[in-house]
Amino acid sequence: MQFDIGTEGGHPFFSEVRPGRGFEDIAMQIKEAILQGHLKDGDRLPNERELGSLFGVSRPTVREAIRSLEAIGVVEVRRGVYGGIFVAEPKPDHVGKALAALLRFRGATISELVEFRQTFEAETAYWAAQRATTQQIEQLVTIANKLMEVAHSSQVPWEKFIELDLAFHEEVAQASHNQIRVAIMLAIHGVLRKTSLMLEKVDDVAWREQQASDLIEIAEAIREKKAELAQERMSNHIERNISKFD
Repeated sequence: MQFDIGTEGGHPFFSEVRPGRGFEDIAMQIKEAILQGHLKDGDRLPNERELGSLFGVSRPTVREAIRSLEAIGVVEVRRGVYGGIFVAEPKPDHVGKALAALLRFRGATISELVEFRQTFEAETAYWAAQRATTQQIEQLVTIANKLMEVAHSSQVPWEKFIELDLAFHEEVAQASHNQIRVAIMLAIHGVLRKTSLMLEKVDDVAWREQQASDLIEIAEAIREKKAELAQERMSNHIERNISKFD
């Protein structure tokens, strides 16, 4: 849908930005317009010149605001004859982009992210124990056993171990049969995969073996449909990880 800029007599939901706020205020107003339903998925926003007029700022300031929104998946910029600035349709990877932006610009730390995982993943394991299919349980057991094999081998790259570890947690989320949990899990792992801190602090054989042992026990609890035990074991597993990021 084409956006009506409605410049005469003011705009119904956009206003000139406050002095000193610049692109942050513009981004906030656009996000608020989307949340309140004034702008919907696929709507085309005014061009940079028109937005500059609406907000009372220069085009570079508008451009910076649009880039910040594009970085977290709120809008998308299309090129070509039918291009422009559009409200983006929600996608799972947008959660990851927003989380990465939080870590980068708001001062959130990896240790805080791991701390969040303790409650979130423990609850996810609880639901997985109640809802996992036979095939999902078999997959969890297979991944956990493979992880133990890798833990004992000095020939396997550290990155391979990490991928198997994260694959297990993602399978637990899938087994919870809750798409919100899946999206959040993928977002968390998207950040962890890119975190060099993770690779620097935890690459030792004893830690690998402990990780693999934890996941085998979690898989067993899920297979036995013991939800509270799965929750407890996952919580303890993440608790051991927290100390690695302190």
